Amino acid sequence: MADLSKLDMEFPAYTFTIEKDKVIEFAIAVSQKENKEQINPIYYDEEVARKAGYRGIPVPPTFPTCSFFWTGGGLIGTVKALGIDLSRLLHREEEYEYLGNIYVGDVITRKMKVIDMSKKVSRNKVVEVTILETELINQLGELVLKNHTKLMEIGT
Repeated sequence: MADLSKLDMEFPAYTFTIEKDKVIEFAIAVSQKENKEQINPIYYDEEVARKAGYRGIPVPPTFPTCSFFWTGGGLIGTVKALGIDLSRLLHREEEYEYLGNIYVGDVITRKMKVIDMSKKVSRNKVVEVTILETELINQLGELVLKNHTKLMEIGT
């Protein structure tokens, strides 16, 4: 079960660059398409994106969740650090607060911390809930996104 002493724990900051190919792959996957020609061209054609009012190729709305898997040891590293049993883990919800735009080529620093941990009993099973808050900060030092990830670990 989750180590409830991890409340307020901050994970190491991690910096990565938003890559065009990753944005295209993500847009294809979430659109359930076969190739980039079948998705909105703002996600692969900079000229089309600029004509649509963007300063470059924007990321799809839920793309920032990928940073969870690319940073700090990914999902496995995160659940190990929290003492969560991966075989009992449920991803409950994801909440985004957009404070700016994120574009291909941006250098993003991810800061993540544990903001809440609780234990409940439901249907004679212990359920532990962990809420992670992630901030994405661009190369200009601007906080562009804040998100909350709710994880649930179902006990026996």
